[in-house]
Amino acid sequence: MRYSLTEQQQARRAEFREFVASHVEPRAADWERDQVVSRQVVQLMGERGYLGSNLPCEYGGQGWDVVTFGLLNEAFGRASSSLTSYLTVQSMVAMALLKWGTREQKSAWLPRLATGEIIASFAMTEPDTGSDLNAFKTEFKRRAGGDTLILNGNKRWITCAQVSEIFLIFGKMDNQSVACLVPRETPGFTVEPIRELMGFRAAGLAKLSFVNVELPPSNIVGKPGFGVSHVMPVGMQYGRISTACSALGIMRGCFEESVAYAARRKIGDRSLGEIGLMRRLIARMGTDVEAGNFLCYNACRAEDERAPESFETALAAKYFTSQASVRAASDAVQLRGAAGCHESSPTARYYGSAKIMEIIEGTTQVHEDLLGRMYMGQAGVLGQ
Repeated sequence: MRYSLTEQQQARRAEFREFVASHVEPRAADWERDQVVSRQVVQLMGERGYLGSNLPCEYGGQGWDVVTFGLLNEAFGRASSSLTSYLTVQSMVAMALLKWGTREQKSAWLPRLATGEIIASFAMTEPDTGSDLNAFKTEFKRRAGGDTLILNGNKRWITCAQVSEIFLIFGKMDNQSVACLVPRETPGFTVEPIRELMGFRAAGLAKLSFVNVELPPSNIVGKPGFGVSHVMPVGMQYGRISTACSALGIMRGCFEESVAYAARRKIGDRSLGEIGLMRRLIARMGTDVEAGNFLCYNACRAEDERAPESFETALAAKYFTSQASVRAASDAVQLRGAAGCHESSPTARYYGSAKIMEIIEGTTQVHEDLLGRMYMGQAGVLGQ
């Protein structure tokens, strides 16, 4: 893959890695322990243009291609999945607005999202519905005798919600799916932090509650009936690409840390890397990194080219790398033994974060169902 990058993409990859080495790696363990990301590093990401990487220049973004967006997420994923989640949800909301927002919505929110002046959250998951997008209980109603919308309901496990200023909320109105922008300061809207997660501890997850929240109809993105069918898929596409590349970063981190450790760790007069059972773990990690690398950047290029298979390739990349990152993290901990279980080891952090990769932006089981249906349909046997 390194031979297929343009010179500009290679330069940006080097920039991203240098940024992570200087500003992320030294602090990542502290953030996980304290369960909060430094606001200063998020501000610096905004100043570098990372939070608006794929927004057009006219809205203050960088206008970078999706391959570069993937390289950005991979570099950050290697050091801190919690911080990478800011890239994920910011792009999900921004790209959904870019596609389906009104002119007024775009001008009001996109420049602020591009610079990191505000952080956004993409709020789908509810306490009782899980992955069933058609079972939303969050409800929008029109006030009798007027146009004002009244929002009631709850969301849970919403990434970056502890610090977000704008939320893209998905719910129902008159049995139609709706996506609607809800500013944090809106009366009746409360945010309750969720702490003590096994991974992503600094990603700012929270519960959201809406009690008779009043909103103007102009906050609806797209139109009623477009929430799940049109607005959500745009955000989810970028969310899956971001997560797949972030998981690839975890895999690469596990592999590189394991190779370095196996080379210096001595068992008697032999290094760990000279022991066949240990080399087996490294071989599996390295091969998965190569496979994940191909799948991720194939998905990025398909999205850049607006290829018909872009949805499928993003699903496949996220499905593979999320599971492979769990294998890599488990093997990396196993190779180090007890030392790999301690919080001082990056492999311990990888282990907690990797498992969550199988859950966010669609669980492994949801991906298996979607991909299985697609592959069966391509074979012409679905429904027979």
